Amino acid sequence: MRSAHMFKAAVAVAAWSLVVPTAADASTITCVGTTTLGPPASYTSSGGGGALVERLEITGVHDLCLADGTVVSAAFTGTLLQVTHPDGTGHVVVNETLSVAGGTLEGNVRARFSPTSFDATVHAYGGTGTLKGMSGRGTTIPTGPNTFLSEVVYQYR
Repeated sequence: MRSAHMFKAAVAVAAWSLVVPTAADASTITCVGTTTLGPPASYTSSGGGGALVERLEITGVHDLCLADGTVVSAAFTGTLLQVTHPDGTGHVVVNETLSVAGGTLEGNVRARFSPTSFDATVHAYGGTGTLKGMSGRGTTIPTGPNTFLSEVVYQYR
């Protein structure tokens, strides 16, 4: 049975690109906003050592802040792996690729959760094409069953 954290974690993956840019300096922008996750493309689960291991192929859309402050809509695809222990604690690892016209950006989300908490770190790297030289770091929190609110500081080189 898929846990509530599984879907929230999948959304967290997408949430690292956001809608409200603020310039910290010429090569850094902080983005804050919401991401929406679509239905999982596939889902598998297995058990081992008392833990539930779940894997999802995920897709979704979110806004992405570019170096000039422009906000564009990005599509993403990726894989989510979640391990949930019998006491309700666990961790999630998500690897994804964001796509916009003329470029891509890789992302990684690592989260730990318990029945009362969710702590996620977001990393963006490996921009190509129009996103070349872009990287970022931030956090994300669930705001609904398929949405997350994130804050990411992007650097442009």
